[in-house]
Amino acid sequence: MELPTYIKEVRQQLLADEISWREALECLQEATKKKKPWQYKEWRQERAILIKDSCLQCGISAESVPMVLQHLWQPRKLAIIFDQLTTAKIAANADLRNQYIDSLKKNSKKLNNIVIGDRECCPKCESTSIKFLKGSQAWKCSGTKSCKTITGYNRKVTCGNLFKEPAVRKELTPEQKREISKIKQDIWSKACVKFDEKSIRESHGKQAILESIQDSERYYSLKDTTTFCKKCAYLMDIKKLLLCPNCNDFLPISHVLICSPIMFIH
Repeated sequence: MELPTYIKEVRQQLLADEISWREALECLQEATKKKKPWQYKEWRQERAILIKDSCLQCGISAESVPMVLQHLWQPRKLAIIFDQLTTAKIAANADLRNQYIDSLKKNSKKLNNIVIGDRECCPKCESTSIKFLKGSQAWKCSGTKSCKTITGYNRKVTCGNLFKEPAVRKELTPEQKREISKIKQDIWSKACVKFDEKSIRESHGKQAILESIQDSERYYSLKDTTTFCKKCAYLMDIKKLLLCPNCNDFLPISHVLICSPIMFIH
């Protein structure tokens, strides 16, 4: 059957830029909720002509079980169409964004002028997680490190070293680390605004809707159909299994595509 009139009208309005792609999408979604393809009179009439009296996969007769007109091809989801149209551009945009971020970090006076100071640490493991114990008048290290066990698993081991005088190492203070984190977050936010991915997807909205309508037109045509019994239709739609003619068994669609591609309609 041909595309329903409302879909043709939406396509024409979109091509003439009388409506936005978002408005077109809303119209299509609302109309589809009210009436499914198989509820049209034309669909039922063409189905009656196309459907056979036996399953073209397993061979069982319509006298034994009901038959269905099974689609061997399905329209792409809109999200997949968007991905196909924009993946390469989004990847290129991400590369430019990362280059911009690296440039901002390299030229940031705040990042480059932070002075790394001396911090007290454990003489044994150099961890700065140390605490002075007033009772024993000694320092204790609570730093941990990851060690492999005999069985190959990683486990945390606490240093626990007791010492009188801490060593000194160069390390950022917690305040400096927080400041650096904030600067990097600001740079990231600035880069995301400059290299916005949403604008890329938005610019392909019209093309995505038109391709979606084109997929619908193919689906409505019923040209990619065959006759299956309900069991074979269930196994294909729900379990993603088909009867492989070469292997004579129900196997994943991906296998049948390779083993016996001739049974698929392209």
